[in-house]
Amino acid sequence: MDLYITDFGTNIRKRDDLFEITTSEKRVAVSPQKVKSLILSKGIVLTTDVIKLAVENNIDVLVVDDFGDPYGRFWQSKFGSTANIRRKQLEVFGTSKGIEIAKQILINKIKTCTEHLEDLKIKRESKREFLDRQIKEMKKYIYQIKLVEGDVNTKRGTLMGYEGNAGKIYYQTLSELMPKEFKFEKRSMHPAEDEFNAMLNYAFGILYSKVEKACIIAGLDPYIGIIHTDNYGKKSLVFDIIENYRYLASRTVFSLFTQKRVQRYFFKRDSKGTLLNSDGKKLVVESFYNRLEKKVRYNNRNISNLDKIQFDCHELANSLIEKR
Repeated sequence: MDLYITDFGTNIRKRDDLFEITTSEKRVAVSPQKVKSLILSKGIVLTTDVIKLAVENNIDVLVVDDFGDPYGRFWQSKFGSTANIRRKQLEVFGTSKGIEIAKQILINKIKTCTEHLEDLKIKRESKREFLDRQIKEMKKYIYQIKLVEGDVNTKRGTLMGYEGNAGKIYYQTLSELMPKEFKFEKRSMHPAEDEFNAMLNYAFGILYSKVEKACIIAGLDPYIGIIHTDNYGKKSLVFDIIENYRYLASRTVFSLFTQKRVQRYFFKRDSKGTLLNSDGKKLVVESFYNRLEKKVRYNNRNISNLDKIQFDCHELANSLIEKR
């Protein structure tokens, strides 16, 4: 399991080869054999013995900010990786093969969003015509992306423009279907301008950490991207690959609002925009992890969405070194 700790002031220490977690309300001991990741919000206190126990058991220790975005981690870094994969990233991503990979990522993203809207037609008969129009408009950009030729460096703006236009339609559609009190104007990142975006950003933060870990385990360099440009400290490949899986977060968060599980007191406003409090974070974490663990059909097997991310990263790495 992923152990997500959000309560300010929680203390974690090692006791008898167990993680002992103490909050203001209770104290529990957890075996490291049961933990995949230890994810910590701000205000958590832990000892170096905890880090050592985690590393010895190949547990990822992740520190996240108020938005759920990871900004530091400790883990056992002895994953199977070769310099050959990284060299191939640099060689291939700028070629015709690279633009085909980029196009497929963006096409998959739009397809998964239209599939979400298709599902929303169920039980929304009065909105069926509206949803059909929106889906049709989004699919036009799939066709436009397929027509793009050349290399990523010269066509990056074109590709991201098409994807961005499809994304605007998608989020406008979700807003139209949201409960009246939680409708939002547009997609906003940091800061989030409303409750929907605050929850979505937090779910994306969780997803970033999962995709980064999957890249590293597969031997891919998170900093060498295809679609997103390279900048100092920017994990460009993580931003690329996550496009395939953003729908997992948007489906989860949208469902929380339409199922009326979201309360006003889950949020707070300050100079950083709209943020989640501890109760809001717990709801997102629990719901999104349930989605990540949900079984899907993949290569004639039933695996979790989380495992699918890992398999897809291995598939990309293998395709780069032409190992099938």
